[in-house]
Amino acid sequence: MQLKWVGAIIVGLVFVTSMVCIGGVILLGVTQSDGPSGDHVAVVKVHGSIMTRDQGGLFAADGASAERLVAELREIREDGSAQAVLLDVDSPGGTALASEQIHAEILRVQDAGIPVVAYFGTSATSGAYYVSAPAEVIVANAATVTGSIGVIAQVPNLEELYEKIGIEMQVIAVGEFKDMMQPSRSLTEEERQIIVDIQMETYDAFVAVIANGRDMTEDEVRELADGRVYSGLQALDNGLVDEIGDYSYAVSVAGELAGLGDDPPLRDYSPSAPGFWDIFFGVTGRDIQINLPGSFDLPIDPRDVHLEIRTEAQ
Repeated sequence: MQLKWVGAIIVGLVFVTSMVCIGGVILLGVTQSDGPSGDHVAVVKVHGSIMTRDQGGLFAADGASAERLVAELREIREDGSAQAVLLDVDSPGGTALASEQIHAEILRVQDAGIPVVAYFGTSATSGAYYVSAPAEVIVANAATVTGSIGVIAQVPNLEELYEKIGIEMQVIAVGEFKDMMQPSRSLTEEERQIIVDIQMETYDAFVAVIANGRDMTEDEVRELADGRVYSGLQALDNGLVDEIGDYSYAVSVAGELAGLGDDPPLRDYSPSAPGFWDIFFGVTGRDIQINLPGSFDLPIDPRDVHLEIRTEAQ
């Protein structure tokens, strides 16, 4: 009996030791910034769906959270050794609020005298274009998918499904429109107009951001801002990007703007991977939020349900 207890203790100690070692290895892989400490071009990755906060857990670094990106851009602005910023963008977009927060911090970086170059990878659509619009130079691949300038809000209607499976929703609400996004019924025309009005405000702000960033009139932007996507070559023709090139070319453009030549020192400010304890506490201590690939959409659920359903042409 005692031997069994001894064996169990030994196995437990081996397990704990292994977990600590693995955690240490993973934690060592996480860096706040990686690269030279002298004058450099700062690389900031805008990869994945744009959201307000990191989700934590296994996919903590799998997404472009405003919380993280604003902190990175602020560090760049306050450090003083970054002579230019290269936004490495590969994103289908995301929420309006998160995109605006990142955009505002990019403007502060530029106000500090630091030029910004945006590089578009596979996609830079909707909210991802919003955050990139102020860049002095936008470089895209010929096959990049960009544009998708517009606003989308989706409200699921599960009324028929509920009837089929025998679910009856009993809603008790105070306030005429408090229950207007209940999935158990369709929107009324008045409720639909409320959402459209919010969308138009956001759309107008989106158009203004692009007009200011791209030196266009708002009428010129509206001709392009009908929700369609453009290839990199089409975006070059219509003025949404400045040059066609690959990542190395974008680095050289940023280096020249920084006064560091066409092969500048690079410093990566984006984290490489979540740490062990980030994964552990993120999985065990966070709410679950489901996000499908994002567009420039509106978090308009007044009932604060932690479920955003988002779609975007890829």
